[in-house]
Amino acid sequence: MMLLSQVLGHPVISAEDARPAGELAGLGIDPLTRRITELYLRDAKSGGDSVPWARVRGMGPDAVIIDTGGTDATEAGHGGSHSRAHKRLLGKRVLTEYGEDIGTLTEVTFDPDTGSVGDLHVGREQVPGSRLVGIGPYALVVGAGQHPTAAG
Repeated sequence: MMLLSQVLGHPVISAEDARPAGELAGLGIDPLTRRITELYLRDAKSGGDSVPWARVRGMGPDAVIIDTGGTDATEAGHGGSHSRAHKRLLGKRVLTEYGEDIGTLTEVTFDPDTGSVGDLHVGREQVPGSRLVGIGPYALVVGAGQHPTAAG
């Protein structure tokens, strides 16, 4: 598992010609599948400011490598089932499906090979990503389930 904070700000590089595509500014997550759907770029060098997850070849400690296939791998549009408000996940409120405020999102773990979401860190607590049911501009919503377990 990788931490979102470990990759934010990393350069996004084309695998074919090593050209920079931008800098990783955030992740788009589909709350229904609990998988990363796209990367959001800051300072995009051409085209749009997002890259579909299907074009990610790898993520490492220094960079994110994408497949451009000889074309511009970024997208100009903002389609999909969720809005650009998802771009900045860290710092959002986390609410249960019953509206209970359980804290602020401080970290997200994910599998860099599959894009599946692991845990949501809410303060010092960990909430399994499987409890994620929604993401909006103000907050993330998680299933009420059991109380979060203490980290570490």
